[in-house]
Amino acid sequence: MQSNLNTNQGHNSSSSRRKQNTIIPINPSSNCLDNIKNYIAHAKKIHGPIFDNSVDWNSHIWNIKGFESTVTTRSVTHACNIIYTQDNNLGKKIKSSRENEIPFSEPFATEVKAFITHRHNKKPCKHDSHMVIIRAFRYLYLQMSNTNTPSFSLLKPAHFDEAIRYALQGKQEAESTLCVTGERLAYIADELDRHKLTPTPLDWKNPIPRNERRGGASHNRGTKKAQEERAKKLPKTQALIFLSALWANFDSLEEKDKALVCMSVILLIAGFRMDEFVALDINCIPSRAEYDSSAKELDPQTGSFTKLLRIRALAKKKNHWDEKIIPRISVDVIYEAVSRLEELSAPHRRTAKMLLNERRWDKFSIFDDDQILSAREIQLHLNISGRSTSNTISILERRGIERCSDSKSGGACFRIGDIHEAFSDEYINRIGSIKNGLGDTTLNIPIYNFLTLRYLDQYTPKEKLNVFPEPLTGTHIQDFFRGRDYKTREQISGRGGEAQRVLSVFERYDFPELGEIKDTIRTHQFRHLLNTIMQESDMFSQEDIAKNFLRKNAKDNSSYNHQISPIKFAERTRDFQSTVLKKLNIDEQEAKNVIQRFPLLSYEDLQKDLDESGSYHFMDIGRCRHDYTQSPCGMHYMCLRECIHYKRTKGDVKEVEKITQRRDRALMQMNLAKEDADDNFTNANNWYLNHLKLVNGCNQALAIEDNPQYLNGEIVQIFPNGVDCCEETNDE
Repeated sequence: MQSNLNTNQGHNSSSSRRKQNTIIPINPSSNCLDNIKNYIAHAKKIHGPIFDNSVDWNSHIWNIKGFESTVTTRSVTHACNIIYTQDNNLGKKIKSSRENEIPFSEPFATEVKAFITHRHNKKPCKHDSHMVIIRAFRYLYLQMSNTNTPSFSLLKPAHFDEAIRYALQGKQEAESTLCVTGERLAYIADELDRHKLTPTPLDWKNPIPRNERRGGASHNRGTKKAQEERAKKLPKTQALIFLSALWANFDSLEEKDKALVCMSVILLIAGFRMDEFVALDINCIPSRAEYDSSAKELDPQTGSFTKLLRIRALAKKKNHWDEKIIPRISVDVIYEAVSRLEELSAPHRRTAKMLLNERRWDKFSIFDDDQILSAREIQLHLNISGRSTSNTISILERRGIERCSDSKSGGACFRIGDIHEAFSDEYINRIGSIKNGLGDTTLNIPIYNFLTLRYLDQYTPKEKLNVFPEPLTGTHIQDFFRGRDYKTREQISGRGGEAQRVLSVFERYDFPELGEIKDTIRTHQFRHLLNTIMQESDMFSQEDIAKNFLRKNAKDNSSYNHQISPIKFAERTRDFQSTVLKKLNIDEQEAKNVIQRFPLLSYEDLQKDLDESGSYHFMDIGRCRHDYTQSPCGMHYMCLRECIHYKRTKGDVKEVEKITQRRDRALMQMNLAKEDADDNFTNANNWYLNHLKLVNGCNQALAIEDNPQYLNGEIVQIFPNGVDCCEETNDE
């Protein structure tokens, strides 16, 4: 695109080349049937490239594993199916068997597939996000009187009204999910209107207010109910003491519990999300020798020079590698936890490495590939108890391992090479989405370097094989903290018997000093606790807190803040804000952030530090609020695109010169983009509008020079009604 904006040379060849490689966008007409036809045709064209031609358009089950926006490391082996089927009329969270699923009728099924394809092309997302959309389509499908040939062209606003009523009364959805269903129905209506797929515009709005648990308007910290709900998000003191006791008695724990106790300690210190913890690898921190020999740095939290230990993780929200600083007091504990995890995961990592790189199962590495073993010999080698070999034989045959035909003993015998191949193939299939590693081109971590690898059946009562190393799963973690009730085979078969239970860690260990522990823990509670401690300390800005928790911005901080009175700090400093800081021409939130950064400075010292520190950047076009906790916003080009934080000084000759140069350059690029847009270059119009916005911003910034309202030397906020470009850029 750069060559198109700077020169017209090779114009015709570039234009034709683009037309060959670009699918023409949909141009809606007044005929909704034609629009639906074009909508489906366009979806089929882009479907293959999106899913690498590995997802069958005609199937009513699309497995999009490996094509989602992110890989969930703690559920890497779970199915990622989008299912185009009707509502099963069963209760909440009850699934029907595969043979009882009824696909949508045509042409509705094809239209929904096209809708999902366009949505995934617009922004790749996880299969469960698509399934929420499918749920909304199922409700709409039930409200259509023509179920023989249902179609988008038959939809009316009344169908959406009936769909949300069915969700409320028929499906009896919880209040917290009902608002989501309403939002998805509104999204569907907007998309159908945008592409003109219905005879008349739907113009349907979601009537369900956003639930308080999802940040809606009804969210109120002050009510008794709200305080009770928020209290559930913090771990109880007794439970934390119990985990400390487990850590102190680490050597006495069962092997399967040790990795999860290490997990609890790291989560308590670092506040990772579970996916971030599960993806930790053996090199997530430097060696102890490297750390001890490192130079001292300025600790941004304490302001003193000390050795800083950083732990690397794949930030879930940002989806890129990031680091967080471990508090000095916790360095020894983190090293001990990581060392213990490395030792615990060693056999699991060895198995994974051999299965992936050598395509051999380490349990049988001492045998030659062509060696033949009987089922009894295999059973003894794997330490499987019992006189009968039928279970061993069935385990091998289920994986496609055929018996050897030249067995001399007459019993079942198997070739070692076939065992290696079968188990290696199954393992690669199970971890397909991360078989080549986790991360990106800058840093790709092979799965056999994960600290959290555990054998698939490590946590089941009848563990036998110790094969298929996978990252810790949500089931392992839930069973550890909360336990689980389950039905026995006798109950399922109808022969009776009592329900069994997987005991939680609080039920399996006993510390008489603590008494009976009735509380439990969720892994996200550690993040809530640490966030609240940082808020309570008044030592950290909101940007500092967000960075510590690997968030994209500070917007979520308040949701994790469990202070009894979250605004108490602002109340303590309200007089200081109103009488002093407002003289600096900043709003109340900025004033609070400034006080948090400079709690002991006088007004004069504060103003001096503001002018000299990173709290504001001074540029050739003015000043920017961006500080060093945020990423640079494209050489501050966003400032002149209506950023609310952008200010400049009237009469500053240098600023006028630089802004004028930038405007003139953008004008030239805008005119070139306009010519290319007239010649039907794809996306040239978007470039034109982008340059136009910059030109308008420059003109507005220069306009204060002729405005008698401002005096020379006065600092002026150019876009008081603009947008927070600093936050938007940080979201990217």
